[in-house]
Amino acid sequence: MREMLIKTCLFLFLLIPFRSFAGGLSAWEEMTPYNNTIAHDGTSGGWITLTMDTTTVSFKHFYFYRGYIVASADSLQYIINEKTKSIQQFTDVNAWQQAIAQQHLDPLWKREFDDCYGTDKFGRILLLLLFPIPLLVPILWLICLISLLFPTRKLIKIRRHFSWIYPAIVVLVILYDTLPQSI
Repeated sequence: MREMLIKTCLFLFLLIPFRSFAGGLSAWEEMTPYNNTIAHDGTSGGWITLTMDTTTVSFKHFYFYRGYIVASADSLQYIINEKTKSIQQFTDVNAWQQAIAQQHLDPLWKREFDDCYGTDKFGRILLLLLFPIPLLVPILWLICLISLLFPTRKLIKIRRHFSWIYPAIVVLVILYDTLPQSI
C-alpha cells in the first residue's frame, strides 16, 4: 500500500511541472466581426495579432465598436477600420484619445479584451450554469412552464413572468458571449 502511495505521489510531482510549461495550449485564433483574423500565440503577456488581407497589426488591448477595432500597445495606439481595412497609428496617447472622440468611438459601455479573448469566451455561459445552483433554476423553470397548463391561480403572475424571463436571460448571456461589440 505504501509503495502505491509513493508511486502516485511521484507521478503527481512529475506531472505538475509538465503542466506549467503548457504556454502553447493557450494559443487561439478567432474571426473578427468583419472576417479578419485575430490571434494570440499563447505566450504569457504576448501580443495579439490582427491580420487583414496582407496587413498585420500587433497590440495588447482592444475593443470592437461600430466596425472599428480600437487597440493599444505599450507605446503605439491604433484605430482600425475593419470595413475599409484602414489603420490609423498613434504614438501620442492624447492624440489617440482625441481621434477616438472625434470619430465617436468611445462607447457607453466598453468591452475591452486582452490576450485571453479566445480562451475565456464561454466563461460567462459556464458561470450561468454553475452559479448559484446548477439544476434548480432550469428545473424551476420547467415546473413553471408545466404548471401554466393547469387551471390553478396560485402565483400565476410570478409563474408567467419567470417562464419568459429565464430564457431571455439565457439568450442575453449567449448573445453577450458571441457578439463582442461594445455598446
